[in-house]
Amino acid sequence: MTKYAFTQEAGHRLDVPLASEPDEAAAQLKTRLEDLELTHDHFRVQVEGSRVIVAGDGAVQEQKERILLALGNVAGVAEVDDRVSVGQEDIPPRFITVREGETLRDVADRAYNSPDAVGRLLAANRPTLKGEDGLHPGLVLRAPA
Repeated sequence: MTKYAFTQEAGHRLDVPLASEPDEAAAQLKTRLEDLELTHDHFRVQVEGSRVIVAGDGAVQEQKERILLALGNVAGVAEVDDRVSVGQEDIPPRFITVREGETLRDVADRAYNSPDAVGRLLAANRPTLKGEDGLHPGLVLRAPA
């Protein structure tokens, strides 16, 4: 499948740093998904150091992308290995990394050639991104076509 790189220091800070013990770290990440109300019944989450492996099937592409980003955008995670089958593998996700000094309007302009597409960008990244204050360099966002 596909591997996605994340900025290890840029992600959401858990209440307690990501555990070094793999099963405990996987449990922390599953709790993060539950906190975001992202259904993950058909997914298995495994942690190997700073790499998260997500496997399973049965999800729709949008849900899969939201879960991959929710897991990757956690402090301590440098890579997400996507082993999820949704039957839409010919539709690759479109992710965009926030650059230093960018606002939501800047990212929307880069993703959609329109700074007025902020609402579209926010909708694509709910529930992990709620507004401008959640934006920081290194954050990876969905930018579906």
